[in-house]
Amino acid sequence: MDSMAGRFDRSFVIRMIRDFLLALMAIVVLELGGRLALEWYHFRHQDREATELAAERLAADVKNIMLNQGGPVAARTIYPILRRNHQHLGFEIAIEPSDSTKAAIQRNFGYDPNGIPPEWSLGRHHEVIVDVQAEEFCTTCHSNLRPGDVVGRVIVRKYQATRMDSWWQEARVISVVGMANVILHSIVLFLLLRLRMEPLLRLRSMMSRLAKGTFDLSQRAEARSDDEFGELATDLNHFLDRVCHLVEDLDAILGKVGAANQRLSQVSGTMAEHIDSVRSLARQAVSQIVATHGDAARMTQGTTAAAGDQVLQQLQDLAGLLNDLAGQVDDDSHYLAEIRLLEEHMKTVAQSGQLVLERIKG
Repeated sequence: MDSMAGRFDRSFVIRMIRDFLLALMAIVVLELGGRLALEWYHFRHQDREATELAAERLAADVKNIMLNQGGPVAARTIYPILRRNHQHLGFEIAIEPSDSTKAAIQRNFGYDPNGIPPEWSLGRHHEVIVDVQAEEFCTTCHSNLRPGDVVGRVIVRKYQATRMDSWWQEARVISVVGMANVILHSIVLFLLLRLRMEPLLRLRSMMSRLAKGTFDLSQRAEARSDDEFGELATDLNHFLDRVCHLVEDLDAILGKVGAANQRLSQVSGTMAEHIDSVRSLARQAVSQIVATHGDAARMTQGTTAAAGDQVLQQLQDLAGLLNDLAGQVDDDSHYLAEIRLLEEHMKTVAQSGQLVLERIKG
C-alpha cells in the first residue's frame, strides 16, 4: 500500500473521531447545563412547597416529642438528631421556644430550654415559619397557657446553595464518568472505523497509483463486501475494464496508422522512382529526337521539299510533346513532397499516440 495515500492518520477517520469526541463532550456539557437549569427550576418552583411541608412535619414532630411527660428532657437528645436529619435532606432548621415555655420548663425541670438555635448560612433561600400551638395535654406543664396559645415556633430554610452543591457533586461524578465513557466510546469507534475503513484505504491507494501512472491496469480491486465500499470497488473494476478496452482499441488504431504510414512511405518511394524514371526517359527521348532531327534534315535534302518538311514537322511535334510530358512530370513532383510531409505528420501522430498509450498503461 502506498505509504502516502494509505496512511490512516491522513484519512477523514481521525477528523471523524475528533468530531465525535467533541460532540460527546458537548453532550456532557449540555447535560450538566440542563441539570443545572433543572436544579434552578426546582428551587424556584418546588423547594418552596418542600420547605413548607418540612416545616409542618417538624412542628408535628415537636408536638409528638412533647406529648410525653419527659418530653422536654428527651428533646435535648432528639433535637440534634432532627438537625442532622434535616441537613441531610438539604434543610436548615431552628426551634425557638416561647418565653412562657422557657419559664415553665425552668420551673418544672430546672434548666433553660434552648431548642435548636439558628445557625443560618448566607445566600438565597426559602424560609417557612410554623407556630407550635398548645394542646390540652400541654397545660399540665404550661399552667399559664390555654389550648391554642403559641408555645414556640419552628423555622425551616432551604438554600439555593444546597441545590448547587448537590449539582456540583453530581457534575463531578458525571464529568469523570462521562469523560471515561467519551474516551472509551472514541477508542471503540476508532477501532471499528479502522476495521471498516481498510477497504476504502486500499481503494484510495489504488486510485493514487492510477493518478500517478504507476498502476498495472490488469490489476483489480478486491470487492470483499456487499456494502458501499464493495460497490465502489466493483464500479472501479468496471471503469478499469472500459479503460483497458479503450487502450486496446487505441493500440489497434495506432497499429493501423503505423501500417498505413508504412504503406504510404512505400507508395511514395515507388512513385518517386517512377517519376524519376519517366523524367529521365523523356529527356533521353528529346535528346535523341534532336539528334535525329539533324540527321533527318540531311537525309531529306534529296527528297521533295514537302516530304522533308513533313518529316521535320512530325519530329518537332514529337519533341514538343515529350517536353510537355517532362514539364508535367516536373510540375507534379511537388505532390511527392506533400505526400512526404503527410507521411512525416502521420509518423508524428503515431509516435504521440504511442507515448499516450504507454502513459496510460503505466
